[in-house]
Amino acid sequence: MPRHRGLTLHKLVSAIDPELLERYFKEKLPKGTKLPPRFTMSPGTFEDFMTDARNAEAKALLLEDFQKINDICEKAKNHIVKAYRQFQIKWKEGEAPENMAMKLFLDHKEAFDYAYTWFCYYHTSSSLSSHILPGNFKLTKDTLDAFLKETKEWFEQLAKGNECIITPYNEKDSTVILVKHGSYVRTVAYWKEDKIEIASFRPANEDILLYDKTDGILRIKTSLHKDREQYIESFSRCIMGDEALAASGNRDKTYTLKPLQDGSFDWSGNKHISEIILTEVTLRLMGKTRPVVIISSGDVRKSLQENIGGINLGNGELTYARFRFVLKVDGRKRKVSVAITPPVKTDLAQKRHSDIISDYLKEQGVKLV
Repeated sequence: MPRHRGLTLHKLVSAIDPELLERYFKEKLPKGTKLPPRFTMSPGTFEDFMTDARNAEAKALLLEDFQKINDICEKAKNHIVKAYRQFQIKWKEGEAPENMAMKLFLDHKEAFDYAYTWFCYYHTSSSLSSHILPGNFKLTKDTLDAFLKETKEWFEQLAKGNECIITPYNEKDSTVILVKHGSYVRTVAYWKEDKIEIASFRPANEDILLYDKTDGILRIKTSLHKDREQYIESFSRCIMGDEALAASGNRDKTYTLKPLQDGSFDWSGNKHISEIILTEVTLRLMGKTRPVVIISSGDVRKSLQENIGGINLGNGELTYARFRFVLKVDGRKRKVSVAITPPVKTDLAQKRHSDIISDYLKEQGVKLV
């Protein structure tokens, strides 16, 4: 799921045209919800409506939408503009991102979902895994229907419901697929006047699949390993037309930390990278009990030399590393932290200037594809 940004209703509503807000209210609110006569939206009337106890049911529905709009506008304004361009929608220069997002939400649902999908890809809390699946990529109605059928059946057998929506966005070099599916039913008790009522609901989760057509790599964002494996199997069988891809021994060989252990990694950087600092590692040591050591500091390599005797990066198996790259970009100094968990997981795609760091990691043998 995306990492939600702080939602300040007054700030959000102030940036949206009153006419758009009033139209949103009329279209979105549950049947029977009464709006005040000559209802005109403003930050004040909006907050009055949201704080009125009689509108509690409506408030929950509205906050879900406004949280999505707020998330995109706070962290990923470029995706809003990208959606306008992708769907050839005109906008006014200097228009507030919140207003642009609400227009998409009301009048261009597919474009809004497109923007939100890319936001989820770059800003969800789960790590991104990469899998080598080269071959004949086919994105057609039949292949998508087959993929949807298997995905629905997978979540249904896990008692997560058969609700599933798959939305693909096909671009020149990549295709991104947003998968919305259910989770386990939750039951909550709440006060309704002077009685306790019980309500059950099924939360919705969002997973992302992105296929890089140039490199033949499937990147997946999901929180559960078993879901990731199912996506790989269904994607290989239904969309690539070759289920053997999922069982390939080279499928997950995308990252390694061995260059850090054998001394071949160059810590000096290049013309774009002025400094590389190791800030955290996880080492699985040799021995019958296979102890795990986690070291976190401002400079792990320096700490190992000066403060921690008997342990070095060459000991055992290095299963996790976090780097801080100091970049020189456009005459400015920028710090970017990147985590890698071999063989498939990293947050590199979420970072600014990931292309510079990716190229360097590939040159140093950390990134294998």
